[in-house]
Formats: sequence, C-alpha cells, structure tokens
Amino acid sequence: MKGINKSVQEVAPEILPVIPTMDVVVFPNMIVPLLVLDERIIKGVDCALKDENKMVLLLASTKSSEDHHGAIGTKDLYNVGTVASIMRLIKIPEGGIKILVQGISRAYVNEINAEDDILRATVKKLNYSDQDNQTEILAQIKNIKNIAEEISTSGQTLLSPDFHLIISKMQDPAKIADFILSHIVLEVDEAQAMLEANSQKELLEGLYRSLMKELEVVEVQERIKNRARDSMNKSQKEFYLREQIRAIKEELGDDDLEEIEKMRIRLAEIPVSEDVYTEINRQINRLEKTSPDSMEASVVRTYLEWVLALPWGRETIDNLDIEHAKKVLDEDHHGLKEIKERILDFISIRKLKQDGHAPIICFVGPPGTGKTSLGKSIARCLNREYVRISLGGVKDEAEIRGHRRTYVGAMPGRFIQGIKKAGSANPVVIIDELDKIGADFRGDPSAAMLEVLDPQQNKTFYDNYLNIPFDLSKCLFIATANSLETLSEPLKDRMEIIQLSGYTLEEKIEIAKRHLTRRVLNEAGLENHALSIKDELLAHIIYNYTREAGVRELERLIKKLASKAARTLVEEQRLLHFDTDNLDKYLGPRKFHEDDIQKEHLIGICNGLAWTSYGGEMIKIEAVVMPGKGKLLLTGQLGNVMKESAQAALSYAKAHAKEYNIDPKMFTSFDLHIHVPAGAVPKDGPSAGVTLLSSILSALTSRPICANYAMTGELNLQGHVMPIGGVKEKILAAKRNHVEHIILPHKNKNDIVGLEEIIKDIDIIWVNHANEVLNHVLMPAEKKA
Repeated sequence: MKGINKSVQEVAPEILPVIPTMDVVVFPNMIVPLLVLDERIIKGVDCALKDENKMVLLLASTKSSEDHHGAIGTKDLYNVGTVASIMRLIKIPEGGIKILVQGISRAYVNEINAEDDILRATVKKLNYSDQDNQTEILAQIKNIKNIAEEISTSGQTLLSPDFHLIISKMQDPAKIADFILSHIVLEVDEAQAMLEANSQKELLEGLYRSLMKELEVVEVQERIKNRARDSMNKSQKEFYLREQIRAIKEELGDDDLEEIEKMRIRLAEIPVSEDVYTEINRQINRLEKTSPDSMEASVVRTYLEWVLALPWGRETIDNLDIEHAKKVLDEDHHGLKEIKERILDFISIRKLKQDGHAPIICFVGPPGTGKTSLGKSIARCLNREYVRISLGGVKDEAEIRGHRRTYVGAMPGRFIQGIKKAGSANPVVIIDELDKIGADFRGDPSAAMLEVLDPQQNKTFYDNYLNIPFDLSKCLFIATANSLETLSEPLKDRMEIIQLSGYTLEEKIEIAKRHLTRRVLNEAGLENHALSIKDELLAHIIYNYTREAGVRELERLIKKLASKAARTLVEEQRLLHFDTDNLDKYLGPRKFHEDDIQKEHLIGICNGLAWTSYGGEMIKIEAVVMPGKGKLLLTGQLGNVMKESAQAALSYAKAHAKEYNIDPKMFTSFDLHIHVPAGAVPKDGPSAGVTLLSSILSALTSRPICANYAMTGELNLQGHVMPIGGVKEKILAAKRNHVEHIILPHKNKNDIVGLEEIIKDIDIIWVNHANEVLNHVLMPAEKKA
C-alpha cells in the first residue's frame, strides 16, 4: 500500500463534502470502493472533483444496512471519520456512481450542514498523542507479530499466506496498524473505536485484541476439524475392517453379514430405551463375532429375530366412536348390558384422555354365556388386534414369563408370543380359563400373572427369554373364568370382576334367532333355502333338551337339525319342516321331563335351588324317618358344609319339637335319612339350610310339602334365614322348571335390582325366619282313613 504524501495531508480543507458509509469504517491509507446512490452525496462528490485535491469526508453510520430502510440522518453518523481522496469514479447505467477512495487522515466533525443539496462538514484534523511510551509500543508490536505467526502456522486461510512474512519485516507502528487493518474484518463499532483511538498504543491494543479473537476462532476451527477428522478416520477404519471381514467370510462361504446389517438397520428404526438398545446391540455384536455354524450363533440369531420382530412402539389407532361401539356390541351379543356399559365407559375415558390406564376386566359366569366371544367383539369395536391366550391346565410358570435362553428350545412366554403375533403393542388380550391354572414343582403360573395384570408393573414386564423389559400397559386385558373360588385374593384384587349370569328363555330365543340359526344355516349351506325354526320350536328345545345357563348345547341341537335338513335335501330333494311333534324323531327322546321336578305334594321331599359354576339348578332333597337309634344318615356326595347345614337343621328341629308337635321319641327311636339325588354329582354349600329343615320337619310331622315352592337360604340355630349368593342364577333355574313361587332371604332383596325383566313372571317371597318358610310350604297332615 502506497503512503499518502504529507503535503496532501496538510492541505486538507476544513469544510469537506460528506460520504456516509454503511457496514465499513475506512482507516487512513486504506483504499476502498464505495457505491453512491443518493443524489445529494453524488453532488458532493462532483463538488469535490472540481477541487484540485478531490477530498471528501467518510463517516460511518451507526445503523447497519439491514436496519436501514430510508435516508441516513446526520444524527446516525459518528463524529470521527476519515478524510479521503477520490482516486477514480465510474458512472452506473442504472443510476448512481462507484468511486475508489483512499484514506488520508483522521478528522473530527465539528458541524454538519446541508446547503445547496450537498452534505458538508466542518472538520478538525486528529493526531495521535506524543506521550506514548516507545517501549510499550515495541512490546505490543512484538506481541502482534507473535500472534500473526501463530495464525499463519495454523494453516488457516483467515489471513493471506504472506501475512506473517510481510509483518515480520515491518517496524513502523503506523504501517503495521494500516497493514493489519487492511487484512482483518471488524465489526463497525469495534473498528470505529480503533479509529477514535487517542494514541498509537491504544490502537495497537485494539488490534491485539482483534487478532486474539481471530486466533481463538482459528483454534476452535482446528479442534472441530480434528474431531471431524478423527471421527471420519474411525468410521473409515471400521468400514475398512468390516469390508475385510466381509471378504474373508465370503471366501469361507459365510454370508450372514447382510443379515446382521439388516438387524442393525431394524434396531436403529425401533423406538427403545437406551438400556434396551445397548443390550440388543451387544447381542448383534456377539452374533457377528460368532461362527455361523456354532450352536451359540443359532441361539443368539433366534433371540434377535424374536426381539426385533416385536412391535416396539407400534400401536393401532383406537376407534373412539361411541355409536359405532354400541352398534358392534349389539350386533354380536344380545343382552349383557353391564359389560357393554363398562366398555362404553372405557371408550369415553379414552376419548378424553389418550394416555390413561386400560382397565383389567374379568368376566365370570357359566360356560356358553359369551365371555370369550365378547373379547373379540370388543377388539372389533375398538379397531384393535385380538389375541387369545388360554391358560386352562397351564402348570409351568415359564408359560407366562418365558424360558431362560440357557435351555434348549427356549421360547418367550405366551404373552410375548401373542404380542408378536398381533403385530401391535395395544391389542385386546383375552386370558381364557383363568380359574383353571394349575401349579406344580415348576412354579405357580397364577403368581406370575400378578405382574401381567398389574398396571404399575406391566409397564416393564420382564420376560426371562427376552432379558429386557417390554411395555404391556397399553394392552386391554380381559380374563374369563367360570368361578372365582380357585383364584387367589391378590389376583382378584388386580381385576375388575363382572359377573355374567345365565340367559333367560326369552334371551335364549332371541340369541338363537339373531345369531345361532343364521350361523348354523350358513355353515350347513342352507342360507338360500326357506328353512325356518320358529320361536315355539326353540322354546321346546330349550325346555326339554338343554336346561343350561349358556347356549352351546342349544347351538349343537340346531346344528343337528340343520344337518338332518341338509341330508334330506340332498337325498330326497325336499326341505324338512320341523315342529314340536316330529322333534323327537330328529333329536331323540327328550332329555328332561316334567317328572324330574317335584310337582306332587309329598312328605319329606322339597325343591331346593343351587348354584354351580355352570349356572343355577333345581335339586330335590328327600328325608325319611325309619326305626333306629336316632342317627342322622346323609347320602348323595354331600360336602362338609352341607353336612353341617343338615346337622344344624336337625338341631333346630329338636329344639322346637314342641312347636310342631313332634314326639321326642322320634329323635331317639328313629333314624333320619337325608338324600340328595344325582348321587354321582358332588354337592356342597350352606344355602340349602331352609330346604333341609323343611324336608326334615315334613318327615318328622308327616306333613306334605307344597311342590309349588322352591327355596334357598342359609339357616342358623336361632332360625334366622341368612343371605346367599347366585340369586339371579337360582331365579332362572326356577323359571326354567316352571316353579311358581320362590322363597329367598330378605337380606338378598338388593340383589334383584336390575332383574325386573326376569322376575316379572314369578312370585318371590322374602323371609327373615324359618317359621315364615314353614308356614308357606308345610301343608296340613293328611287324615288317616
């Protein structure tokens, strides 16, 4: 850079045209091109060109070009600028001019005026103070040269390649400052502060700080570049080694690397926690290092196939349309109002809160009442996948939690297998026959179920085979059972239990018309033939051939009729017509007769009501008195509880013998034999207390029992009738057997809430004491001829 002649600096006028600069501060001896578009500035340039020295004042703007949206005001200009000489001027066709200027000296602005549309400033020349310590200046120059050397040796291109070489030969502080300023890029405020420096020492300190910033930037860039280089080198090294391994294995005939690469890609896609990712990746690395022909490789490969095939984070979107759910549930099942209401409640909650816990429900009821098929219907209405897991007869805890991989042929548990089969992390899981889980030396599966059916624990369900946690909390678990007696209390505590009772006659007829008959005819190929089964015929089949709580036997009988119709159609080309008169011909003799239920008023024979896991049943209790020594004989496979009920009933009869005119010798000179028919069927429970008492007193008093009554209720020694269970099932059993009156404990009155449709055709008598029962059922003794 050529220096400015001192004579030129000295003749600089006091009033100069002003050229504002944007985003740049021009220093003395610096040559800078400028673009001028403002007409007033262009006039000022023209005015300066008329002068012999062609001088202007360059003032930097406090606003950047991004902030500038209009003309620059005089208040937006700094007070210290640079006097410059115009070296060249070029006019632009689109308007405006380009000028090349060279800084001459610093100047302070006393006043700025705008006259004749030209911006002029009255200036005062600024010189550096002469009080600078030359030793400090020399030290600062040495520091600047050292930094310049460090920047140059770093190999960065922030400065020109010969920057250090040139500056090392320079000694004049002013020239060093000019040279550095022409090579580095400064912010406007930082550059302006250097321009306004009062001494060379202050200017050199500012330059030193700027070079230090540049050096820091260089060092950071170098560190980033080294890290990137190291990372690339590591990746290239791994790639090179993997390629070598691939080539070696190809020579050996092993081609499992492509499979391993697919596993790595699959692992990168699935959303798993860091711990799970680390474990799976460790197993992949282990497989990669193992010989493909070894037993260990086969075990690890099978494990990885299982883990990567699981639906990590993959869920189906629930259909939360209430009307759709109602339609689907009503289409698939008739009745079952309580269960349908519970499912609709769950859908409503899920619509308001997507991440809530799914309920864990247990359907308890007799066989054939639709517990399992309800699960499939619920899955369909929610648009979820359906998984059915049958636990009947399962005795090994590993069926639930999986086998450890150390065993040959190890597999995950049934729940993980079901989740994989469903392909979704939120299916409807039906746990069938939960009450029939066994236990042996291999563990107790029902205890393992505690983790599966606990919303707080199944978030991290641990399968022994997987060895990593899997989230089961999104699943909707629905368990089914015929009885709760075999379930442990902790297991029952984890589930919401909903009881399913048997169907009434009307419900069975409706189910047969809507579902069973249509399905059976489709299966038999008779859907296009006018084969009809009327309601009267269905009622006849239900009364005389089934007498069950569910509808499975009814469906089998309808299938039998359909098969007879299909055979006749094929052999004789005619369609059968079924009615109550010819039903015996196709279904055989009736299985249940009216004679099975006591209809005559006999001594010692009483109709009782019992509840079993298969629904409600009617039983006959018979009592006879015979000469003996006062013994009580009990037959009919009675359980301990029922034997104690018989003993309590006899004790009550002895205590109240006078009230019923019973001779005390009847208890010492005669034996009492109580028998409950169907001797091959075990019977137990306390609810036969009032029935046993009625039968005993009838035998001891020779008073017949009214056969129009059926009864149930537990009896204590004071004669109070205690509450019992299975009220709905027992009422249905009485209706199936055409009993007109039912005697029930008064404390069970709340159990008939919601059963209005069932009890409308039957008379229920509520009793608190045994005397009330006996007053209804014991008839006057027959007079001897």
